[in-house]
Amino acid sequence: MLLQKIENRFKRVQQKIFALNDLRVYARALAPLRRIARRLPSDKGSLLIVSGRGMNVVWGQIWPVFSLGIRMRGYRGLVLTTRTQKLLNRYYRLLGLELIYLDDWIDRADISVPSEIEKALADASDFDAYRTLYYRDAPVGQIALSTYSRYHGTGVVDIGKADVRASVAEWCRCVVRSMAVAERIFHIHNVRILFFTEVFMEEYGGLYYAALAENLNIIRFAGSVRDTAKVMQHLSRANDRLHHSSLSASSWTELKALPWTPAHEAALARNFQDRYGDRWHLSRRNQHLARQVAVADVRRALGLQRGRKAAVIFSHILYDTLFFFGTDLFRDYSEWLIETVRAAVANPHLDWFIKVHPSNIWRGELASLLKGRYEEERLIEEHIGPLPPHVRIVSANTDISPVSWMQMADYGITVRGTSGLEMAAMGKVVVTAGTGRYEGRGFTVDPQTIETYLEVLNTLHEKHPPDEDTVLLAKRYAYAIFLLKPFVMTSLVPRLATGKKRVVASDDMLYRLRPMHEDRLPEDVSRFSDWALDAGKVDLLSDWNAPLEG
Repeated sequence: MLLQKIENRFKRVQQKIFALNDLRVYARALAPLRRIARRLPSDKGSLLIVSGRGMNVVWGQIWPVFSLGIRMRGYRGLVLTTRTQKLLNRYYRLLGLELIYLDDWIDRADISVPSEIEKALADASDFDAYRTLYYRDAPVGQIALSTYSRYHGTGVVDIGKADVRASVAEWCRCVVRSMAVAERIFHIHNVRILFFTEVFMEEYGGLYYAALAENLNIIRFAGSVRDTAKVMQHLSRANDRLHHSSLSASSWTELKALPWTPAHEAALARNFQDRYGDRWHLSRRNQHLARQVAVADVRRALGLQRGRKAAVIFSHILYDTLFFFGTDLFRDYSEWLIETVRAAVANPHLDWFIKVHPSNIWRGELASLLKGRYEEERLIEEHIGPLPPHVRIVSANTDISPVSWMQMADYGITVRGTSGLEMAAMGKVVVTAGTGRYEGRGFTVDPQTIETYLEVLNTLHEKHPPDEDTVLLAKRYAYAIFLLKPFVMTSLVPRLATGKKRVVASDDMLYRLRPMHEDRLPEDVSRFSDWALDAGKVDLLSDWNAPLEG
């Protein structure tokens, strides 16, 4: 026991030393931009970076650099952070960003929860009462349910239990209070532009919906599977629930009319190989030790009979980002999974595979939150029982690559997962059960009711593969999402953080400024800034005809 305590303490000290070394490496390269940051105007209002609590350090490396172009146009640079994030705050200060501490605001006595919300919480007795709870057009109840699910690693929120109900109610109060905090901060500091990454959890949900209510310029950053790229998106009331890896209607109208060439076809094919290969650390973690296998070999290993078709149900992380992207046919991901598996059991004309999401492994929650057992397994056992031979669960740590599973299958079923777009681009039939991603673009089957959805699954074996025009539509969309949407940060060089041998969490990467010979804004930062200040442009996309890496 004593040795274990000594070892744990040594590891904590070592991690701090490694983190400080990364800060030193980052700061040393930043010298040219620090000189720029000393002479910035600030007469047009403020840019507020919403860092909040629990923010990944990697954003403290990216956001300050990408704020500079906007700050050079006359916007004061602010960060909403917490006092406990000392390392992260040191990154922010390097380029002169001013810190506002959420801790000083969120529990202030003069920020209270309105009586109407307290009454609604007192009256709420079931799941739907919370799911439909809104305050000033903000889905307070959905944010609270999503937060509870994420914290507890479950897609099932049992409101019948007093402790669960109390926890969800307190998160509702937290969201409402954060909306009031945001309104004050926005007005005191004349906030005009905001950077977000998280927008539907904890206080972030209230801060985000307060910004929507003020019609502010909201820029959301999201990760990608490419080490060098992130996804940027403008959010507004018009596209509040649009997934970051999606296209606005205007972007899609423009892109689908452009010529498709062999070069586009080849680049998309390379991209599939790269995203499921060893090229990028961030993609590699989703298939650690997995290998691509020929379709015939996969079918042989699974014991599939010749001529028999297969369907793959691509499970989502059942407790993560509930409700935010679009609308769902079912109450939540858990209900969708249960009813979809029930339909699979009732349709023996196909072999069905329930594929557990691969990020269950690297997220580390299988042991910490799920007690060593996938929630998919628990739910299926509880609600359906033993599965018949034609329905099987595929573990998240299968040694067969996701791309091999998609190539093997004839049908893919998802709410809105990336796999649906990938399979459609491979010429497979894809059935969706939710909106906000790629549904309605002409290459997926999108039932509008639960009854229709279940009927589609009941007769799925009768559906023929899509025609060439439909597959081409899917390829165009996939090309835009996988090659044009990830914004390559040419000014920042990614590398493994000190002491890391492979990437599991995003903070296992360090983004360091590329050597600069002049005190001049990097080209990618300038391009981002031009787009960021034009709130009417939802998507930040590369040029369709530019030579792109796969």
